[in-house]
Amino acid sequence: MKGIPVGTRRQAILFGALTLVLVFAVVKWSSRERSAPVEAAIPAPSAERPTPLPAARGRTPRARPVAPEEIPLLTERDLDPRVRGAAVDTGRNLFDFREPTPTPPPTPTPAPPPPPAPGQPNFVGPLPPPPPQPTPAPPEINFKLIGIFGPKERPIAVLQYGDQIINAREGDVVLRYWRVQKVGYESVDIGFVNFPPAESRRLPITP
Repeated sequence: MKGIPVGTRRQAILFGALTLVLVFAVVKWSSRERSAPVEAAIPAPSAERPTPLPAARGRTPRARPVAPEEIPLLTERDLDPRVRGAAVDTGRNLFDFREPTPTPPPTPTPAPPPPPAPGQPNFVGPLPPPPPQPTPAPPEINFKLIGIFGPKERPIAVLQYGDQIINAREGDVVLRYWRVQKVGYESVDIGFVNFPPAESRRLPITP
């Protein structure tokens, strides 16, 4: 089997290198031809005021670049987890499916009292307590003492009620309302039923 001559091998290598150079030149020329019409279609900007490029349809305009001095500085407080957690803490457990406790409605303010009627005193604040009930007075004695007789240790008083004569000793109740507390020589002390013993009247003998 015979080998390939050295001259033929060199020619083949040279031909391949020339082919690569030609392909590279064709690709570069094609890219220049494509970019040339686009540059010619765009008008040159005026020197006095730059003409803004029309925004492409369906595309979001580019955001304005942020200057470094506009970025706020971070402090140690921003890195504190307790501060960040307090800002978003709503006080409710996300894993608790029960209904939150409703906030009670505010207590209604009582309406002010109406103004007093004409002719009535204008009291400020609560009314004064009513006055105490008067103590009932004992009934009037409607009989008279006409005499005393009997033994000294237990004398008997003779009382006259209209045409009726009543004999009574100490402690007897007379006509349901009066009680003979003491019988003396010339008078008797008459008390009253349902009244304290100190409430009494002295009744002398009627001549």
